[in-house]
Amino acid sequence: MKPIIFLDVDDVLAISREFTSYQVMTIFKSGDLDSWPELWEGLLCAQARHNLAALHGEFDAQYVISSSWSHYLTRDQMREVFDRCQLGFVAKNMHEAWTTPKRSGWSRHDEIHNWTSDHLLPGCPVLVLDDDQSGASLRESALCDKGMVVLCEPWVGFDAGKLSEAQRLLRAQSNQRPYQ
Repeated sequence: MKPIIFLDVDDVLAISREFTSYQVMTIFKSGDLDSWPELWEGLLCAQARHNLAALHGEFDAQYVISSSWSHYLTRDQMREVFDRCQLGFVAKNMHEAWTTPKRSGWSRHDEIHNWTSDHLLPGCPVLVLDDDQSGASLRESALCDKGMVVLCEPWVGFDAGKLSEAQRLLRAQSNQRPYQ
C-alpha cells in the first residue's frame, strides 16, 4: 500500500522570497503560463525538490495537498505547478481526494484529521510534511506522537536532515497502526 504524504508547499518546498504563491495565482489568471519561465525555475527550492524526489523514489507515495495553495488553485492548476517545477511525480500521484478540507477556524491538524477520517485505509503509512508555523497544531497531536510528522523550518524547507527524519518515520511505520 502506498504511503500518504500530506504536503504543504510554503516553507517546505517554496522558500523563495522572490517567487510566491501570489505570483503563481497571478500568472494563472493571466492565462499565459509560459510568459515567465523564471517563476517556474525559482518557485520551489532545488534541494527540497531533490529531497522529495528521493523520498518518493524510496516509498512511491500518494500526495494530499494540505497547503493553503489548494484553497486558491484547482487540482489541475496544482498539477501544472508541480509539472512545471520538476515535481511531475507529485502531479501524477495526487490522491483522488487530492486536498485536505478547508474550513474557517480549522487548524492543519483539523484538516488532516478530517481527511484521514474519510479517506485513510487501515494500515496505510502516513507522513505529514509541513512547517513549524502552519503546522504548529501538529506539534502535540496524535499524528506527531505516532511519528508521522516532519516540521520544516521556515525559509529552510525540506532539507537533508528533514529527509532523513521523513525516511526514518516512514520506515518505522511498517509495524505501527495508522492514525485514525
